[in-house]
Amino acid sequence: MILSNTAHATLAVNTFGDKYFYFINGATFNKVSAKVVFEASFSKALFNEDSLYIIVGTDSGLLPKFIQQQGIPSGTRYIFIEPEEILNLLEQQGLLDNLPPEIACTTLENWQKLSDDFKINDYFYIDSVKLHNSIGAQQATLQDYPELSWQLNEILQSLHWQYNVAIGCEAFMVRQLENLADNILPASLLQDAYRGQTVIILAGGPSLTDLLPWIKQHRNKLTVFSVSRVSRQLISANIEPDFVFSVDPYEVSAEVSKEMFKFGDNTIFVHSHHACPTLINQWHGKSLYLGERFPWETKLNIKNINSVGPTVTNTALNTAYRFGFSRILLAGFDLCFTKEGITHAKGSNEQLAGPKYDLTSLQVETYCGEKRPTGQDYYAALSILSRQAQSITTDNRKIINLAETAAKVAFIDHIPPEKITLDELDIPPDEYAAHLIPCLSEPELSKHYAAISMELEKALHHLKGIKTLAKKALKINEEMYNQEGQISNYRDKRNLDTIEKRLNQKYRDYSALVKRFGIRNFLKIAAPNKDNWDAEYTKKIGRIYYEAFQIGSTRLIKQVEDALSRTRSRQEELVDKPDFSLLFDQWSKDKSYNRARLWLDHHPTAYLSTETENEIASLSKMFDEFLTNGVTTLNSQARTSSRLPEVKTRALLLFNHKKTDELKDLYNALKLDSKEPDKEPYLLLISAFIAELEENDNQALNYYDAIINLETSPLIEEALLRITSISLKQLNDENAFMALECLAQINPIYLPLYAESARILGRLMIAIDSYNNYLSQFPEDLQCQLKLTDLYLENHIPDAAEMMLNHILDRTPDLEAAILLKKKIADLKDQNH
Repeated sequence: MILSNTAHATLAVNTFGDKYFYFINGATFNKVSAKVVFEASFSKALFNEDSLYIIVGTDSGLLPKFIQQQGIPSGTRYIFIEPEEILNLLEQQGLLDNLPPEIACTTLENWQKLSDDFKINDYFYIDSVKLHNSIGAQQATLQDYPELSWQLNEILQSLHWQYNVAIGCEAFMVRQLENLADNILPASLLQDAYRGQTVIILAGGPSLTDLLPWIKQHRNKLTVFSVSRVSRQLISANIEPDFVFSVDPYEVSAEVSKEMFKFGDNTIFVHSHHACPTLINQWHGKSLYLGERFPWETKLNIKNINSVGPTVTNTALNTAYRFGFSRILLAGFDLCFTKEGITHAKGSNEQLAGPKYDLTSLQVETYCGEKRPTGQDYYAALSILSRQAQSITTDNRKIINLAETAAKVAFIDHIPPEKITLDELDIPPDEYAAHLIPCLSEPELSKHYAAISMELEKALHHLKGIKTLAKKALKINEEMYNQEGQISNYRDKRNLDTIEKRLNQKYRDYSALVKRFGIRNFLKIAAPNKDNWDAEYTKKIGRIYYEAFQIGSTRLIKQVEDALSRTRSRQEELVDKPDFSLLFDQWSKDKSYNRARLWLDHHPTAYLSTETENEIASLSKMFDEFLTNGVTTLNSQARTSSRLPEVKTRALLLFNHKKTDELKDLYNALKLDSKEPDKEPYLLLISAFIAELEENDNQALNYYDAIINLETSPLIEEALLRITSISLKQLNDENAFMALECLAQINPIYLPLYAESARILGRLMIAIDSYNNYLSQFPEDLQCQLKLTDLYLENHIPDAAEMMLNHILDRTPDLEAAILLKKKIADLKDQNH
């Protein structure tokens, strides 16, 4: 942007006394007070107790002041992050003065130390770190804000994942309990079964598309692992994997992986104990679970291969190692995007949604030496993958990435597929596994279900005991204190101690389970920045503690009861004449519609009433509809609105950083993006930027003119700014003047530049009118007042110049420039007399 330092430093003041920079906030606060704007935009979103708010931008210092005036909630802190230049300007103007210690303003470079001082880890543990954009950052008038917001979002997402892993996640435990009845055979059955053999793992990165033909050609020489989300691409390529993997507990995993149900019976499903039940409980072939069956200590938790995070690809890699493979080939293990911003392989929902335009400056080096864009999550995964690879290769195994466009990872080599030598397999992988994976008989399955049920009933008994104790403790805690907040009856205190002793001794294992399950509620006891432990606060902590026990045990009881019902339903499935009402209720509740068809396959001679046949047909139809429904949560959210604003922001960032090649990649991505029908002005803008960086200014001017001449274009301001810049560079003052005249009509912030251009061309009255127009909207701009005074003198209007100077000197009597101009007017008057 070609804004003068004067324009950057100009403070606007509205009728409510709010001071703000127009180049940050535009006209947001022109006619409405900051208080009203913030209340409408944020409501109560910034005022929860025990929260850490990370906020991009300060809205010219108005947002932290608003929060200060509203009152800071107990245990809450705020970190505002600004670009360094803006932060310095705000501090110079005193707009961040006198903020309380709970509010801090810093830059991205310095935010980490400040966040540590503010105990960000404690806030992460209670899931209370929130990222917000200020009004200015939402409007993105300043180009720095979108990149700042993206970077912080990716950093916080990565940290959020790390802390979730550190404390465990309720969702994972819920899934583990839901899958209890179906986690039957452990993956450890195949421990070291494939020693000396080669496996290829297929992941979802863009390089998979180009490698599929080679994989298909050599299919009979490879054991094939695939992550479940690439099943659609494999079905299209007519490739069936030997093992398909899933670890994600969320329902979206089933939506993006449902094509795996089209694989034949020879494909073995390997899943974490907490994977999405919709995939596990409807699977038609053999399956192996990873990890422990139960989330508490029991003899039913047999030694097994663990599910290694953070992603399904890490799990597949670890399983390949544990299965004994000596050479592990990787395809689609990219951990970066294509140059055009495509994030996943062809045919995936993400690829069909189009390129990712909101890329940060984060890049990685590929095996072919290129720099490719990547996300913070991928970037963090690189170090985890390299440590995993180091551990595997130290054990005399080799890991080879077949894609030269994949991110370079330590301890993983790159060899192109055409240089890989493969031997014929003596025994097909499915036959190999068949010898080691038993086909369980009905009596064996019945025994398994009975053991699961007995363990669940035992847990249920203990959890109900904990709930009863928690309820009793809550009552004592509320009645124990008198009106002064002091303990009035120490017998109550002894009763509480007795309850705590029973929780820690008789119910020790299950109390620990409740704490792990509801850990975020328990962590609220150690809320950050609490120094005042008076009796009232101690009472509150007791309430939080026993409520956490009550809530956690209540929710766990519900999960265990559901698991018990599901296990009994599985037991009922084994008989030829089951209670179909029980089965139908369970299948419908779990959305495990395919179990109806699977039951029929296992009981082909069973007599069925017409009503039962119809119900089974209905459930089977619902499963078929699930498979054929092309609309998923993921792709319905993938492109709900145009991404063109992201294109503009990225193009400006790349132009400012002189990234010609990346601009060409962006152009190619947008040109091929069929989901953006209004992309023409954006393609012209990118073309113009490329022409400028390649020093072809005349070609660039043609592109900018084309943008202006479009019937509707959201990029006129950007085009006019560049026309002005190029015209000044070419010493074409007349052309620059015409561009600035248009800009001044779009945004008053350009009026001083337009005035200066008019002055250079000798159009003094236009210059004077423009300065006056500007000063009527920004009356505090001292430098423009001085320039207007000088213009009055040039145009021989000494009385107007003197009036302006008197106004300036009333405010700043010691301003040397004004004093000199005053003397100049006096001399001019003396000459005229």
